[in-house]
Amino acid sequence: MRERNLKLLGIVRTISVLSLLTSTATAQTPPDFRPMLREAVKNGQRRVVIPPGVYRLAPEAGQGVIWTLREAHDVEIIADGVTLIGTKLTRAVMFDRCRNVTLQGLTVDYDLLPFTQGTVAAVAPDKGWIDVKIHDGYPRRPFARIDIVDPQTRYRKKGMPFLWGTKAEMSAPDTVRVTLKDIGKAAVLGDFASLSTGPENGGIAHGITVENCANTKLNNVTLHTAPGMGILEADGEGRAQFLGCKIVRGPKPEGATQERLLTSTWDAMQSKTIKYGPRVENCVIEDAGDDSWSVQSSDFLVVKRDGNTLTLASRDEWTDGVQIGDRIRASLDSAEAKITARKIVRRDEANLAPEVLEKLKNAPPYALWNVSPKCFEVTLDRTSPFQIGDSVFSPDRQGNGFKFVNNKIHSAGRLLIKAGGLGLISGNEFDTPHNITICPEVPGEAAAGIKSLIIRNNIIRGAGYFCPAPWSASAGALSITAATDKRPQLRPAGVFDGILIEGNIFENCNGPNLVVSSARNVIVRDNKFVGAQQTKPNDTGASYGIANTAIIWVSDSENIRLEQSQTLNPGPFLQKSVVLTPSVKSVAASGH
Repeated sequence: MRERNLKLLGIVRTISVLSLLTSTATAQTPPDFRPMLREAVKNGQRRVVIPPGVYRLAPEAGQGVIWTLREAHDVEIIADGVTLIGTKLTRAVMFDRCRNVTLQGLTVDYDLLPFTQGTVAAVAPDKGWIDVKIHDGYPRRPFARIDIVDPQTRYRKKGMPFLWGTKAEMSAPDTVRVTLKDIGKAAVLGDFASLSTGPENGGIAHGITVENCANTKLNNVTLHTAPGMGILEADGEGRAQFLGCKIVRGPKPEGATQERLLTSTWDAMQSKTIKYGPRVENCVIEDAGDDSWSVQSSDFLVVKRDGNTLTLASRDEWTDGVQIGDRIRASLDSAEAKITARKIVRRDEANLAPEVLEKLKNAPPYALWNVSPKCFEVTLDRTSPFQIGDSVFSPDRQGNGFKFVNNKIHSAGRLLIKAGGLGLISGNEFDTPHNITICPEVPGEAAAGIKSLIIRNNIIRGAGYFCPAPWSASAGALSITAATDKRPQLRPAGVFDGILIEGNIFENCNGPNLVVSSARNVIVRDNKFVGAQQTKPNDTGASYGIANTAIIWVSDSENIRLEQSQTLNPGPFLQKSVVLTPSVKSVAASGH
């Protein structure tokens, strides 16, 4: 009887909130749901329903985020049929230090859009600028982050280079002039272009964030655009679930005749510095401005040592970094220690040695000593095995154990993975991505280690046609690489350990289909390489000597098994199916 009464009480509470909201609503302007939702959560309601409708909202007075849910726990928020339109280019939704919270059905969009788009109407004689005539209905603002789009496919133009360092200004009321050396070689008259930005002045980046949370579930949430990343998860225990979520283009703006070209202006989805990786399942990601999805982590530099106390400088200033109970180590094989106490200090508060401060001050970009001013003073459970100048990473802040399964991706960015721990990428369809990159992305001397990763039963179609990068080792449709700071050197085996690549279909990809370095205990089996080397390969990986006319290229690795894969309909640019450099040790091959 008591259980039945509690269930009835839950129903009454849900109905009462719904009634309260709808009693003051009108068909044209629904009421602001935020105050009533806060009250419901404060009162411990376990299920709250937001009435369907279109809510045009800006941040409340004194706030930077449109809707914040802070320190909520054990609550399900039903937002089926609810569209939240942000009227300021700032964060739409933030979950802050929440536990066991579900959000279902919400759609997020913005007005004003954080991007504009148009048609290339003029090209400078010296190719140093292009004019983009803005499409009707889109913001007439000179956003500078540009992507050149094929007007037929309405997708990033094949062969487009990196367009870093552009400058933009209005050259006419409806025209943006974008200046960059040789940009006119990438864009011709009639091409489309998207031009995007992040948050406006005083705004906060990203559409939806999950920060320092545990067991968050976003179920059938849709995001049409965002001033920055679409959905960002950072810090905390993790174990998030993103189920049936969509990052897809929204409706045409009022007065527009052209459909949108872009969704999020930066990455579509990202998880970083979390303890346990998320489950991303049955999601759709389209037309993001940068990477499609990534699971991120980084290293820390030892800048002070005193017995079992270390000061660690964080390479990333924006995340909370290592926590009490986390382990740190210098490699997969090194000794490790556990953090028993921790506090945040700034560099100028850490009482660092003069010679250390000098190294930090003079470190060039992307070098080992180029770290942020944010430091952590940590106490270890043992005398430190690490010295000043050592780089360490935490296997407990990588997002290990993630699951990225049964998703559909049609976006020109990467899938970027910096985690393992039986991480799974399975059953996905990648339609014309940049590539799938497994890489720590830290300086060549920095600590890194990714262990136990399964890449299974995916379709990877049309990868490798964008942004050639001869300076990058990520030359394959699927690349598993770690480079040193000295080209053409790759790191020795041991950065990656225990990788299974099986049952995947690679279709019509440019250049190598699979590139592996710095790994041990890798199994590649039962994959199909269809239509490889049909088009002239680009020069990505050239500075590392990666053979761009191969299908599989392996270097600086050991204990590699290549089993029973098929090459179907190869093209005229294929010179050798499998290239193993002399640095590869212990290879077993059959069926290639």
